[in-house]
Amino acid sequence: MATTYQLVIRCVAGIGLTQPFRRVVELSSMATLADLHALIQELSGFDDDHLSTFYLANTLMGQRLWLVDPDAMESDPGVLGDSPLWSMRLNQIFPLPKHKKLYYWFDFGDDWIFEIRKQGKERAAAEGGGTPLLIEAEGPKPQQYPNW
Repeated sequence: MATTYQLVIRCVAGIGLTQPFRRVVELSSMATLADLHALIQELSGFDDDHLSTFYLANTLMGQRLWLVDPDAMESDPGVLGDSPLWSMRLNQIFPLPKHKKLYYWFDFGDDWIFEIRKQGKERAAAEGGGTPLLIEAEGPKPQQYPNW
């Protein structure tokens, strides 16, 4: 049965990050990593023009457990649509292992990194409630190319 998660998405690093960026969204537990990728791209206003991946770690730069292997992506940039890892559903990831956080890393040169945390208890999904819902927004969208 699908439930709804409340996720806090916070940009914690990036070459042009100058102000806090935090969004709270409601999203179906059946959403995939590909869905979460698209949502973060939309929330941040970024052009989806670079490689990205998801990983688990204790800290931002700690030892990483890759949910989507960045080496496979570099050898085959079309892997986003084809990889079974991008099809992994949020209910397969949450709850996270103890002391681990979920990170989304976009653009391996400018290093935009977003921390994703599940907040509160999941609740039953509303009928037809598969569309992400923005609950709260703090800070402006970061400039993807501040010096361009």
